[in-house]
Amino acid sequence: MYKLLATSALVAAGLWGMTEAASAQAKVAPISAVVGGYFEQTFGHASNKNDVNNGAVVARPNKMSQFSDSEVFVGGRTTLSNGIVIGFDVQIEGNTAGDQIDESYIFIDGAFGRFLIGSENSADVIMHMGTPAAGRAYGANGSSAQGWIYRPTNVSVISDPSAPGCAVGGGSAGVGAAGCDSQRVTYFTPRFAGFQVGASFTPNTGREDANNFDDKRAARTNSVHASVNYMNNFSGLQLNASAGMSSLKKVDNAAANTAAGNDVVDYALGLQVGMSGFMVGASYRNVDADRAVENGNGFSVGATYTTGPLSVGLSYLKSETDGLAANTAKDKMSQVLFSANYQIGPGVDLIGSIFNIKWEDEGSAVADNNKGTGVVGGIRLTF
Repeated sequence: MYKLLATSALVAAGLWGMTEAASAQAKVAPISAVVGGYFEQTFGHASNKNDVNNGAVVARPNKMSQFSDSEVFVGGRTTLSNGIVIGFDVQIEGNTAGDQIDESYIFIDGAFGRFLIGSENSADVIMHMGTPAAGRAYGANGSSAQGWIYRPTNVSVISDPSAPGCAVGGGSAGVGAAGCDSQRVTYFTPRFAGFQVGASFTPNTGREDANNFDDKRAARTNSVHASVNYMNNFSGLQLNASAGMSSLKKVDNAAANTAAGNDVVDYALGLQVGMSGFMVGASYRNVDADRAVENGNGFSVGATYTTGPLSVGLSYLKSETDGLAANTAKDKMSQVLFSANYQIGPGVDLIGSIFNIKWEDEGSAVADNNKGTGVVGGIRLTF
């Protein structure tokens, strides 16, 4: 936190220096906006059990479907006369969604590092190095494959071992709200000898694209996040590693014997090793959230191979969480996934995946368990 405040002072000093060169600024071109994004359309077959409760009991799920996923990015930047770069990024969901604006933030870059303010992932999420994916096809962590095989409502899961504080399913205590795209301030140091450090501060963990204050007696507030990663190449051997942590404080005046009355420490480790087109990697995540259904851990491991325009990958993901405190059994999830990506032109990729996913509730209700196999193919355009 002290590093973040010190860096903010450096940024402020740099911006103050701008006023010394006001006449020079008049010659700098204004920020010009650019547009980018992606469009993904997939079609496939997935087998789900009958009578699965995924919010509303599905008596007889159809096995065929077509999914859409798209975002449009609007951004821009300018370089000031003192060398500082200032810009913005806004990511807009291309399909109707509960959160239509995905991310929206300003960045400031300079010799001091990078400073972000706005709605964006926390430092530990951005800096994570874990299980690799085959190009732009489905990957192990937080995978779109999990949308094809229904997760029963009563199954809590850590479906993404790459994102501390985020991507926790079945939440009961606000675990996960701090690591997604809440509004925050973040700082990244310059990379030195392969190492980089990042830190984030999230005042109101449940706020995204909203100017307001959380109630400290109803939500976790003032969360902190920290991460360090390492990237280097040794004569063709690529080595990437990371360690990240999110700390979420308990809700004020919440009883100590409840999920909301306990602090949450959410951390993740990641490792990647690559050479000659091969990349192997693994992720581990632990959520220490006493008396919350998300208390547990998840890990994934996998490998990819890339040659020319073709990339293929195989991965395994496993999650175990406490679920309901009254039951000593565990909520479990496992996923085996094979994916392929073939680039047929700049910004045009053919993608495909075959996967098997199993969801197990700690109880025995038929509606709270599901498993199935999916075969999906499609096209992704990036511009």
